[in-house]
Amino acid sequence: MISIPRVSDIFLISIVIGVAISYSYLYLFHIIFGMIIIFSFKRFRENDFKFDLNIFTTNYIYFLPLFFSWYLISVLWSINKAYSFQYLFYIFCGMGIVLYIVLNINTEKKIKRSIKVLGGIFSIQIIFSTLESFTSFRLPISPFSDIVNFFGREPSLQPTLDSFLIPSLIQPPTGFQWNPNDLAIAMIMLTPFFLFLRKNLIKWIALTLISLIIIMTSSRSVLLSMGFLFIIYLIFYKKQIMSVFLVFSFVTIFFSQIENLKESENSQIADIANTFSAISALLSNDLLVGQSLSIRQELALNGINALYETYGFGVGGGGSIAVQERMGGVDGRITSMHNFWLEVMVDSGILFALIFYCWYLMLFRDLFKLGRYSKNYFFKYLGKSISLSLIVFIPASVSASSVIYFLPMWLLFGLAITTLEIQNKINLEEL
Repeated sequence: MISIPRVSDIFLISIVIGVAISYSYLYLFHIIFGMIIIFSFKRFRENDFKFDLNIFTTNYIYFLPLFFSWYLISVLWSINKAYSFQYLFYIFCGMGIVLYIVLNINTEKKIKRSIKVLGGIFSIQIIFSTLESFTSFRLPISPFSDIVNFFGREPSLQPTLDSFLIPSLIQPPTGFQWNPNDLAIAMIMLTPFFLFLRKNLIKWIALTLISLIIIMTSSRSVLLSMGFLFIIYLIFYKKQIMSVFLVFSFVTIFFSQIENLKESENSQIADIANTFSAISALLSNDLLVGQSLSIRQELALNGINALYETYGFGVGGGGSIAVQERMGGVDGRITSMHNFWLEVMVDSGILFALIFYCWYLMLFRDLFKLGRYSKNYFFKYLGKSISLSLIVFIPASVSASSVIYFLPMWLLFGLAITTLEIQNKINLEEL
């Protein structure tokens, strides 16, 4: 029997697809989101503009209006008001995603359906990204597509700041995200949802493909974050500390002896050693790493100096870009912060950034506890998956120039909050 898509299904799909169905900077997501706003306002008016705040059982959702309001207030001292209003639009869209999910995907049955829908559309992205990785196939809206001009965009062949492969030898996959680094981040955020699946065949096929896609995006930060993810998974979720210790010891010994192994009389051992030596050199190439680190350090230093000049209040939404632009751009071209966590502090100020960090870590804490103690398998699965996704997003996000308008991040926030809301409602009903 064919299931008729609901508005929530279509909206979730549009969030995942993002730029993949768009013309210039108008996404399918924007059109559907605009329609939802119109119908929501109509319903709000029919209810005499009354809204029952008692429907929320946690306080996490209240941070979003605070987030938007603070960035709105910061326009008063923003060093670039045009960028600030642009950031307000980004935050408004992100806040809309979270609110819609929390208000409409509010039962166990609904969230199970939504996870299936998201699993389906993300699986399609994995398939397309795999094809882009190993064949000449390109999605129409890809910076490497021959017909991308028809969609109001220009081809983009420039290597990213985080790349570790020689750009002339590879055109990395971009999937639904346009940017290979953004695709890599989306893939690693998705990894925990497959990692905790009971279905082993699907799990290992998906994890293998995701790993290959991340490697082919040549995103250094995300690739290193993948190692971090598995360490956290083994220590805190599987409690296999000894396994981590043994693997770490083996890797340390192996790489300390790699030069000797390259001279081994056993040709197979020598070939393996030479292969890993080449990979190690590729990941830690002095020129690329040195250039990347120096650029990131200069971007960070410029932002911190600007924050200091505002006495910790921040330069306003998007102001971190304006700071770099005033200096002509680092390396003559780079103006984005390339560190979301520092970007939030430079833009919104020290106090608000600390509040945001606390909110984020508390969200992770409660989901981690849900994953550990819930008696409901489905919510146990969600608690583990979302909490691990949140924690690995922290290092992985620095791969992108910025994630303020990275729709999968807001989708993750929405799923995180609504999972806790539904679980709390179930607990209250059982009392």
